[in-house]
Amino acid sequence: MKFVKVTHGILRKLQAQGYNVLIAPADCEDTENVTWKAISVPNVMDWLVALDCEGWTNIPFHEPYILPIDEALDNIENDALYGSVFIENDMKTLQEYRNEVGEYGRKLYLRNEAIRTGKWDMYEAFLNVEFPDVASDELQAARDLAGRVKKMFKEELREWITKNRVNMVTSDLYVLDEGTILRGSVVPVGDLPVILGDGLEDIIECNVSPMEVLNLTDHEVYWVDPIVKG
Repeated sequence: MKFVKVTHGILRKLQAQGYNVLIAPADCEDTENVTWKAISVPNVMDWLVALDCEGWTNIPFHEPYILPIDEALDNIENDALYGSVFIENDMKTLQEYRNEVGEYGRKLYLRNEAIRTGKWDMYEAFLNVEFPDVASDELQAARDLAGRVKKMFKEELREWITKNRVNMVTSDLYVLDEGTILRGSVVPVGDLPVILGDGLEDIIECNVSPMEVLNLTDHEVYWVDPIVKG
């Protein structure tokens, strides 16, 4: 597990893992740097009412130290979120990607798995059924990527970014997932705000800054396409 800054993207990831509330100690003096803990309760409203009836919302717990995730996503702008939270360095399952992004999410997951493991049967079978007209080309492109993709430690990734002046990183799956395959680009600086937007909000094919990858992840290894797009 690791600390990451609270963002809409992180909150959605926590939701996908079954969490629905963030809590923090009431004695935290620096609310801008509060450390949240994600928890799951059966019914958020009932839980809040029960706390209020027991007097828990009047010290030691009170706003902003209880933050329902739904409320934060609906009512708080991404830039206004504050603090850090523990998350697990894991990877969404095939079913989670399929539920969130449909068959395209399934395609990307199977492609990613085939590239990283060298087991092509499931991806090839999927392409032949769902995308028969382009199955051969898609499979070859994935095999080509598998042949050049590199596994890097974090410092190697940092050096690669610096050496190649990469200012945008694009992922195949969710960018914070361990095992996602990263691609670097050099984009005109003036175009970056439009292209990047809030890439952490996206479920797949996220465009983010290199510093977001370096600051918000701490994977054992990173899978990187070494060809930098100019």
